Amino acid sequence: MEHNLYAAIPAALTRFTQLPNENGHNAVWDFVKSPDGRFFISVCGENEKPLTALLYEYYPKTGELRLMFDVADIWIVDSAQMPPSKIHTSIDFLPDGRLIMATHNTAPAPGHNQWMFEQHYEDPWEGYPGSILMIVNPDTNEVQVRGIPVPRESMYGGMLGNDPRYYYFLGYMKGHFYRIDLETNEVKDYGKVSEFSSCRLVKDDKGRFYGSSYTGGIWRYDPERDEIEDLKARFMSPHGTKHRRQFIFALHSPHGTLFMVDNMDGEMIELNPETLEVTRHGPITLRDQPQTNPYGIGGLAADENFVIYYGLKTYDEYSPVRLVRWDILNGGEPENLGLVTPQGKDSQYICEMIFDRDGWLHMVDVCGEFSPYVLAVDIGKLEPPGADAPRAELRPYTEPDYNGVGKPAFMHIVAETVRTLPLHQHMDWKDTAVKHVRAVNGSVYSISGKERVYLIESDYKELEPNKIAVVWEEGAPVSCTDAGEHEVAVLTTDGSIALIDLENGRIGARLAVPAGLRLAKLHFAAGSGTLVASDCDGAVYACDTDSGIFRMLPGLLVASADAELVKLDENRILLSGPNDEMKLYHISEMRSETLPVRVPSIRGRAFKAAITGGTVLEDGTVVAGTYDGILFTLTPDLSRTTVYGRLYSTGQLRNLIKRGSGEVLGIYGGPKDAGHVFHFSRESGFFDLGRPRVIKDNYELRDAETEWACIHYLSSIAYAEADDCLCVASGEGYGCVVRYQGVAFP
Repeated sequence: MEHNLYAAIPAALTRFTQLPNENGHNAVWDFVKSPDGRFFISVCGENEKPLTALLYEYYPKTGELRLMFDVADIWIVDSAQMPPSKIHTSIDFLPDGRLIMATHNTAPAPGHNQWMFEQHYEDPWEGYPGSILMIVNPDTNEVQVRGIPVPRESMYGGMLGNDPRYYYFLGYMKGHFYRIDLETNEVKDYGKVSEFSSCRLVKDDKGRFYGSSYTGGIWRYDPERDEIEDLKARFMSPHGTKHRRQFIFALHSPHGTLFMVDNMDGEMIELNPETLEVTRHGPITLRDQPQTNPYGIGGLAADENFVIYYGLKTYDEYSPVRLVRWDILNGGEPENLGLVTPQGKDSQYICEMIFDRDGWLHMVDVCGEFSPYVLAVDIGKLEPPGADAPRAELRPYTEPDYNGVGKPAFMHIVAETVRTLPLHQHMDWKDTAVKHVRAVNGSVYSISGKERVYLIESDYKELEPNKIAVVWEEGAPVSCTDAGEHEVAVLTTDGSIALIDLENGRIGARLAVPAGLRLAKLHFAAGSGTLVASDCDGAVYACDTDSGIFRMLPGLLVASADAELVKLDENRILLSGPNDEMKLYHISEMRSETLPVRVPSIRGRAFKAAITGGTVLEDGTVVAGTYDGILFTLTPDLSRTTVYGRLYSTGQLRNLIKRGSGEVLGIYGGPKDAGHVFHFSRESGFFDLGRPRVIKDNYELRDAETEWACIHYLSSIAYAEADDCLCVASGEGYGCVVRYQGVAFP
């Protein structure tokens, strides 16, 4: 078929409605039709101005609008903080006709140079407090605010369950899937389901939810089983695109299947919810117009005959979004219906499209020069433009670069090469939370598993593991520590300590923990054949790996569950005492003493001064960090401390490891923090290396040939001196390891 690619949709078949944008609102990210046929539309702001979201009722016959509320009028918006600038793919309908929805944020706070949600994540004054959940009566405009379900998280897509007690939603920052019980307000976190943000959910006829990761891996949540499963189905890009491959639109077919499409380089796949069979119907592009560059989809709708319509955005040359029709069930091919450029107002993207009862298709333009607006099209009279159709007068538009801060806003760890090992693509998600990582002799070894112990071997650059093996069947890893040059000790849930030989990938020895002894953590190897561990009450034990004998070390108590013992040498242990006391324990003499120096603390918060990590430099200087995030050094004679301060307002410093003779690497942050890797040396001091955030929205990583990663909770780091390789592991499900060579150390 010959396509007239330069003709616009005929104006005579359209109606144009400008949405309010006089204050700078430039987008819409929720446009929905209720079960009784009413239309609702959210007008949003992003990128540039500190705006709050507006909700309107839209009347499809006339294009008129009725303002229902401005979020600023129903919620306290702190002028210093990032505002609730959007209602994003979250509107659904309760059985009584009320709307349920959540706010989202992609706008800066007043005075910010740009939207920097991660940079301000833990800032109590300028960050984002978290999305609010709202229930709205469409007849009275009454808004019931249910509060912030997840502090500091932005809710990015939501949907009511078939059981209307439960509302399910996705998190932008962490990529988690959540459920809130609307009767009890209990929030359940199901964990990570995406490397980063992914906003779309769809239900099948039985109420099971489907979503995808940022890189296109499709998953399902079954409310009856209350579990998430990886369907091992994935959207595939013809260009090898690494950006925005997540599921974005879906339709229910007359056959009971789901038609699903991804965001960039979209392909239409048909998923059978009962058999989980996937049928690939091919790319959304016009068949005789193959695209060299990645392309995008905007909106997806089907008429009464399940002929589907969508917006196609291509980038080989300047083009507004074009409307495409595809009679997919009858073996048709995508057909061009014309460019979306009403009155010369080129559309750069269509966020949603919906049919009304009269067969008109209502499309919402966003994020362009004239956005937002609704273009309604009389589809019944629209046909592909012929060769004689007039050419549209286009006005090429380049979206402003809102990254006004530029490189100083980047947060990633800078290195010569960056490679993600996406364990979630090769293992069950439940088994991908890494407990320990080790880099040695050109290989990276990761230990993980929810019900058993897995050992994963990879190199420094490949995107696939070299080997995945179950090395212990009877239990899962609880705590790990290096126990030799090529050995790792693993405390397991079945009450064992397994010594794994990394070179041959097998258990070298297994120690049975005595009945009644509830070990919680392995701290370190003290000399050949001895492990130091602590139990759930903080009591400390020395374990002889040859004899299997455990003996309690009297007078030695771990201050808290997060506190660590710092091995000074084969006989001495540095640790925290009550509040900010610092203690020294002599193993051979089985006695402790309180040192004359104190653990550095924030005034009035000495109870958070527990030492959470430490190591000893070649000259005997101790480098340690606290639960409150303070880094300090202790002279070799243990008589004087030097304090280097904190990285952020929250989060402990842990997993301190040596690099060379006078440098230290470590992790900032616990399970709720956005973790960073830090570096310390006397010459450069305390330096933030950045987050293990492998993204494509800055020029340094845009063309990197690797998968995405955005690790929130860092479980472990390792460094191989000979290869200058830093490995950072995720402590969450949907896990990965990021490997850096040639890190830009200060």
